[in-house]
Amino acid sequence: MGTVNFIFLLFVFLYVSYFFLIDGKSLIHRIFYYLPLRDREEERLLNRFTSVTRATLKGTVVIGILQGGLAGVAFAVVGIDAAVFCGTVMAVLSIIPALGSALVWLPASIILVMGGSYLKGIGLALFCGLVVGSLDNVLRRRLVGKDTQVHELMIFLSTLGGIALFGLVGFVIGPIIAALFVTVWDIYGEVFQKYLPKVTGAGE
Repeated sequence: MGTVNFIFLLFVFLYVSYFFLIDGKSLIHRIFYYLPLRDREEERLLNRFTSVTRATLKGTVVIGILQGGLAGVAFAVVGIDAAVFCGTVMAVLSIIPALGSALVWLPASIILVMGGSYLKGIGLALFCGLVVGSLDNVLRRRLVGKDTQVHELMIFLSTLGGIALFGLVGFVIGPIIAALFVTVWDIYGEVFQKYLPKVTGAGE
């Protein structure tokens, strides 16, 4: 059932992407036509949308390849036969920040320890936890958070929320919605700056 659902969501993703590529520009112009924003504010939203999409896809692909490759090598070193398969699965699951890769290497380490291979199990857990897992924390902040100018906690929560609501494509849609929300919030603060009260003692 899970496989069927995944294939269906993948088909929907590709089908929707096809029409976005064809009619995306006209759709964006139509949306901006109904938004009560000035041209420079609309351009600001469009630039943020583009930068977040590009940074999210780039960061996810780079992190997935690195995590899957390093973990696959580690699995092969400790003697796991399906090292290539496990590395590929980790590369796919890396779209879930901080948690994705652990869904593969943690059970593998436990199985090794329970099978009597204590050094291999502990070594695999330490390598994947300290090296492979840290790649997500370090690179996602640089590749996604820095380019999108969105806090890494917002990226983390929006990615998880996007996946929970939209499935596979949520790892892109979630950060986009979060970034657009922050941008609209900034525009609101700038436009109504004269009417908003000053906040004093916030850091006390």
